[in-house]
Amino acid sequence: MSALLTDVLQRACESEPLPGDDATADIVARADRLRRRSAWSLVLAGVATVGIVILLGYTATTVLLPGPKPPTTAAVAVPQPRPSGVLDPVLAKLAPPIDAKGYTIVPADPASGPGWRRYVVQDRDGAPRGMVEVLVFDAEAGLCLPVSADPSACALPDRTAAGVEYARYSTTDDVDWQVNQVIARRPVDGRTVAVMATGERGTGSAEAGEPPLTMAETAEVATDPHLPDAFGVGERCNRPAPSCPILKFPVRPSD
Repeated sequence: MSALLTDVLQRACESEPLPGDDATADIVARADRLRRRSAWSLVLAGVATVGIVILLGYTATTVLLPGPKPPTTAAVAVPQPRPSGVLDPVLAKLAPPIDAKGYTIVPADPASGPGWRRYVVQDRDGAPRGMVEVLVFDAEAGLCLPVSADPSACALPDRTAAGVEYARYSTTDDVDWQVNQVIARRPVDGRTVAVMATGERGTGSAEAGEPPLTMAETAEVATDPHLPDAFGVGERCNRPAPSCPILKFPVRPSD
């Protein structure tokens, strides 16, 4: 048993320095090497940790955050030559027949006042095609619808299925002022509108100065029973109303 223990102790001490003056220095040197080895291990572990954190951050950014958007192939809106929206309730009634021709209708300058609206019309090339003026009147007793041949007389109106009374007027005698005009009255409340479509003036040509609305189109707009409601309740061109446009065929109070 003693021999076995001696053999074990000898093997355990084989790497230990022999007793002598250099034993202590050798032990200190070995300890210093162990400390340096531990320090380098800590540095390498820290570098590895920083690398892992950077790698995880890059991965999370790539996966979670959206990347650059690919170029879109969607169609781009192109301005239209005709108004895409209605600028006011009166224009809502005028725009459809004008747009159907490929024309543009926009407010003129001056464009409006109490009881009236004015619009200019252009063709596809931007050439002027005249204007449209709409006036509203208010009289419970009604207004006199004029007679072309006798300004002192009142016309017997036609009547639509909705009960709107109206009279039509047209003149092509003066090529520099061709007019299609319709005056329509709502008998229930006397609210009356006049729609006057005038061709471009000063052209010297009956064809070039043709009104932008035909007589049928002018009558359809004027007899719309809701057209008077496109004006405010207090709006009217009843006399005296000096700022209202002058109609080719003016209305007047009934006698």
